[in-house]
Amino acid sequence: MSTPPIVSTLRARIDQVLSDLTPADSNFALLDFPNHGNLGDSAIYVGEAEYLRRRALQPAYVACHDNCSWEQMDELIAGGPIFIHGGGNFGDLWPWFQHFREEVMARYPGRPIIQFPQTIYYDTQESIDRTARAIEKQGAFTLLTRDQRSFELASKSFQCDVRLCPDMAFQIDCSRQRTPRRELLLHLREDQEAAGDYDTGSLIDNAEVIRADWPDEHRSFVLGTNILSLPSIIPELLSNGAMGARAVKWAERAQARFQKAINLLQENRFVITDRMHGHILCVLLNLPHCVLDNSYGKTSGFMETWGTGSGSARLASDVAGAVEVLTEDFGLRVSQ
Repeated sequence: MSTPPIVSTLRARIDQVLSDLTPADSNFALLDFPNHGNLGDSAIYVGEAEYLRRRALQPAYVACHDNCSWEQMDELIAGGPIFIHGGGNFGDLWPWFQHFREEVMARYPGRPIIQFPQTIYYDTQESIDRTARAIEKQGAFTLLTRDQRSFELASKSFQCDVRLCPDMAFQIDCSRQRTPRRELLLHLREDQEAAGDYDTGSLIDNAEVIRADWPDEHRSFVLGTNILSLPSIIPELLSNGAMGARAVKWAERAQARFQKAINLLQENRFVITDRMHGHILCVLLNLPHCVLDNSYGKTSGFMETWGTGSGSARLASDVAGAVEVLTEDFGLRVSQ
């Protein structure tokens, strides 16, 4: 299966936006490794790693938001730039990630800090003002935004280099490798970003339909990843080679999580999803799907900005509407 044209277009845009931000001759850090069960964040990390790999680059230091060793990072990257993992947590909806981001800014004034593409959402002006002060004091922050709405908010509110850039998961090459076992996956989130509690009872009584969010992780996998993320207390690990090996292991963990996401989606002929990376991965797989928005319009804003709502993708306001459009446009065969 060839790469959908929209994927090639967005990948080229990423390359263009990042061309003058990628370090050529210095060590750098990549912070906020997604050590959690939101597999969409792992897809982003795989895309970030793939982007760097294509340029023969690898971070000299990697850490999660809750276990960063500033001493190790300073030892390994000296005055090199700091990249922060992309996603949808820029703002006050997921405050622990934002607090970490602003701590990085406070610790490294004047250091190039590049935020990989993010969606921005704030509940309060007070929170926007706090971030604006942190960015102004830092003085060398570059903010990549995933959608026009986020770009406009950032350009208006923050004194930094703001750029519009697609999600980094579009750097991934992937294709369908399994024959579908079911007709339809209802891929619906179960967290604070869910737009509502969709009534799917009549659909999931059908043997050809399943409802599932991202799959839970086995405890052993979680523990193994946690061990990799612990700050090292062994002096010998304060070397680029050893830390580089650990970064490779972390990339492998992200890849394993990403593969679980791909497996869940491609086992179905059609998908209805309210997760942004349910949509993005279906685009990468050229898998017919219909998108329901999250609580604050994140995915529809992304689709409007980059034109990903055509081809294999559609947008609907509820599950019944999604079933109808998939039936009419792609030949979905289920009864409600």
